[in-house]
Amino acid sequence: MTNDLVVIFIATFAPSLAWLGYFYLRDELDREPLHLVILVFGGGLLAGPISLGLFHLIEMTAFYRDIEWIHEASILEQAVYCFLAIGPIEELSKFVVVWIFVDRKHIVFNSPFDGMVYAAAAALGFATIENWYFMLEAEEPMWALAVTRPFNHVLFASFWGFALGTIRFQKRGRSLVYKGLFLSMVYHGLYDYIVVTDVVPYMCSFLLVIVLWLWFSIASRNLIEMSPRKRQP
Repeated sequence: MTNDLVVIFIATFAPSLAWLGYFYLRDELDREPLHLVILVFGGGLLAGPISLGLFHLIEMTAFYRDIEWIHEASILEQAVYCFLAIGPIEELSKFVVVWIFVDRKHIVFNSPFDGMVYAAAAALGFATIENWYFMLEAEEPMWALAVTRPFNHVLFASFWGFALGTIRFQKRGRSLVYKGLFLSMVYHGLYDYIVVTDVVPYMCSFLLVIVLWLWFSIASRNLIEMSPRKRQP
């Protein structure tokens, strides 16, 4: 059992930390302190149990209580659960971690791209603990899931991460953050809906990830170009 837990620990933490290093190093202009990034990653770990608790709460309602297994639910029930439960709960849980630090000025933004980095850190922490829960119940470590789930969570969170970076270096209101958070919920819910339903071909989930990756690349480039240091001769 001890050996199994060690393997699960490696399978859940190693890919997420590798992705964290990748996104951290992408900020070539003015990287934020590493200890703050790790702190937000730890907050993402705590967001996992918070999210799980919220899921337990909504499952006490009549509608969600009747959904015994999402894959066997009706098309409408699947859509409602993905778009009005999974997307909002998981994205809000990740977002609150970063928002608390940002609003209390624990985090100093050195460049607009920091918004993406901190969003990625929270998302990776969340994906890590989510993978931990899933793998404890699985018969063996799911390595493909261990690698792809953290990456997907970063893509979902990139909308509000982009917004957080933008409003700190441009005169934009917080409404941009709310719009980014809404888009994160929508695309997160859409991805899960594609995965669980038989109405849409599963291959569409890969196409969605590609589209989100293109968005992430373009948004990241725009944030880097927005940096005051970038505009200096």
